[in-house]
Amino acid sequence: MSDNTYAAEMAELMIYDERMRRAGERMGLSTYLIDYWYMHDAQITQILPFVGVPGDYHYWNKGKEAEKNRQNGYGGHIYEMVLNTDPSVCYLSSTNSMPMQLHVMAHAVWGHVDFFKNNKMFAETQPETVLKRFKLGRNKIEGLVQNPEWGWETVEYYMDAIHAIENYVGWLPTIPGKFTDKELRDQLKAQLVEVRRREKQEGEVSASVKRQLKIQGDMIEAQLKRYPIQPTADLLGFLMDPENTPNLPEEVRMLISIVRDRSLYFQPQGRTKFMNEGWASYWQRELLLQPEIDLPFEYRFDLAQSWTMHDQMPMMWYTDPYALGQHVWRYIDRKYGKDEGTVQVKQFKMTKDKDGMPVEGKRAKLVEVAVRNRDKMMEVRRHYDDSRFMDEFVNEELFEYINEQALEWVYRVMRIINETLAKNGWSPALIHKKLPMNLEGLAQILGQWSEVQESSQEYHQSMGTPIFPVPAQTLKQIGSVLQTVYSFDTDKHKARRQIVFRTAGHWVPNIQLVDTGKFGDNSWTLLHTFDENFGPLLQSECRDTLKFFWRLRGVASPVRLLTMEIKTDQRGRPLGPPRPYEYFTEDGENVKERWLS
Repeated sequence: MSDNTYAAEMAELMIYDERMRRAGERMGLSTYLIDYWYMHDAQITQILPFVGVPGDYHYWNKGKEAEKNRQNGYGGHIYEMVLNTDPSVCYLSSTNSMPMQLHVMAHAVWGHVDFFKNNKMFAETQPETVLKRFKLGRNKIEGLVQNPEWGWETVEYYMDAIHAIENYVGWLPTIPGKFTDKELRDQLKAQLVEVRRREKQEGEVSASVKRQLKIQGDMIEAQLKRYPIQPTADLLGFLMDPENTPNLPEEVRMLISIVRDRSLYFQPQGRTKFMNEGWASYWQRELLLQPEIDLPFEYRFDLAQSWTMHDQMPMMWYTDPYALGQHVWRYIDRKYGKDEGTVQVKQFKMTKDKDGMPVEGKRAKLVEVAVRNRDKMMEVRRHYDDSRFMDEFVNEELFEYINEQALEWVYRVMRIINETLAKNGWSPALIHKKLPMNLEGLAQILGQWSEVQESSQEYHQSMGTPIFPVPAQTLKQIGSVLQTVYSFDTDKHKARRQIVFRTAGHWVPNIQLVDTGKFGDNSWTLLHTFDENFGPLLQSECRDTLKFFWRLRGVASPVRLLTMEIKTDQRGRPLGPPRPYEYFTEDGENVKERWLS
């Protein structure tokens, strides 16, 4: 790219950037200041293993990812990437066309950055200091690697263990006014004194009251013997506290702190994936079609494909964060949004100066545009995470709407298939001019076509006969839609639950530290809350996690993990309901297992 071409492209981008700012702010959006980084795909791909964050620390799994990208020719084209920083870093690929650059800016800046800035889940990520924090963490790790008393092998020994439980950092946002362990312990001690006093006095009057008070007192005494008083899901936070792990080397405590800070920074993105991508997908089109942008027709034509990038197959509407997320936001807009009059906005025409550089026109045309009330959308954007978002709005009404759109696609494609079969002289037995209006009939036709499609591949290879003119992937997509719609009609609650549980970090097993044996046998106990939607934990991961957790306590005492397992027969069939199960290690190397009942 010549200097003049580059300068012209930058000038045009900055003009559109200002136009987007005017339109976005008019519609209630707000972002951090934006720092655009114009880079080659190869440069962007090199920082992908670090989730786009310059200065992130090096670790073997990131190096493995970088090597994979290099072997794959830099991993292909990178459309967009933006960071939750203040100012926010937005990457623009030099291989993007101008329409695609505008698509990226609308999606990444006025979608993602607006969401980062305004969603409460991100309020504690400290975006103004994250680049400095990550760089400082990397420097500390590299300094430890260079320390001859540590070296990379020792650092990796502990980093492997920390990364095994990197998601266990508690949940954002932090609950204000939460009592410390000491405060809770003091409260329970006071309660115990009062209960024992009442047991002695009131027990003389009523044996029944005495028994109840004794049970209550015994429960408090048992709770006081546990440390911590309240179970904690913030395993890394607990381990890095010197009060809990006094024998842990300070260098390990530092490593835990670095990884925990990074995990907390990225946690909101994992817990708002559908909301965030749906929000950005909604605004990438809404924003660019505003009159302030004055998008040329040829740009709109090119952008039409980008706007449907994640919307090409109907099964995406049920599973893809971009497609399903946008469906939910548009549902909220349809249900709660409304037009409230009009307003006039200024529309400028881009011209060129004497050197041929794009410049914003000086004269503006007034264009009347509807004022859309999006108060509900803005409220949801600020206060919700994926769990609440999906639970509240992926309801029967939205499901019916998506099913209707998906079935329209099925009928449209099946009609095209019929026309193609007739045109190419296939057997009349395969052609159905009038499609049935029920799922069972459609499934029968699909089964017929699928059999012919599969056998035609074999016959073509052996006899040279024509291949069925419909790809197997298209038929599978039709079958998936029919199955999904059927599942919803059969059990609406179950079908909806399957979608909701794909979101908001539900994939992270609920494991808490419930006791360290501080007032007992010094054995640490982790408790997994069994969820029937996901079933038992993977046994190999339980063993590895227990070994890694053992490394990080600074003491050689036992660690156990309590969970639930399902007994099976030799063919893997379940034998009864889940039963209590224990993993146990005394040395961090050998893990024993047993049924508890």
